[in-house]
Amino acid sequence: MRKIIVGILLILFPIITFGQNNTQETLSKFIISDATDNGNDITETILDQRGYLVFYTNNDDNLYMANVWKKNDTQSFGRLYNTEHKKLKETYENFEADIFYFRWRYINSYNTKKGTATVELIKIYKPQGVTFKIKIILENLDVLVYKGYMEGTLDLNRYSN
Repeated sequence: MRKIIVGILLILFPIITFGQNNTQETLSKFIISDATDNGNDITETILDQRGYLVFYTNNDDNLYMANVWKKNDTQSFGRLYNTEHKKLKETYENFEADIFYFRWRYINSYNTKKGTATVELIKIYKPQGVTFKIKIILENLDVLVYKGYMEGTLDLNRYSN
């Protein structure tokens, strides 16, 4: 009897596990066209890696971000916390912009290092499309700054505190 129950559980477990809806929904992709690491220009490396940032959700209603290096198939990824938002209205001298501040709890796929970064994301609404600048300050005070343009739509206001 015990073997029958174990056999049934072994058959049903993959069906139950893989039958659950663990879908990931991409909200926006930020294509990096300019990059610095502690003030040093790393644009050539980022362009060679076809680097980008992506914001996504899982079915847990939280927001996540990944810093993807496509060529090497590596990424740093994790959940966003403590999101704050500031809206800048368009003026004669400046385009409309959204500024988001958040904490990013990440893990690296290439070395399993974990950490928490402080992040500032600026989305600038230009007639040609949305550009961005993101500053990522790691816990060791290394500073990454990426600039580029956005694909898709992202309303971080939904995730703001």
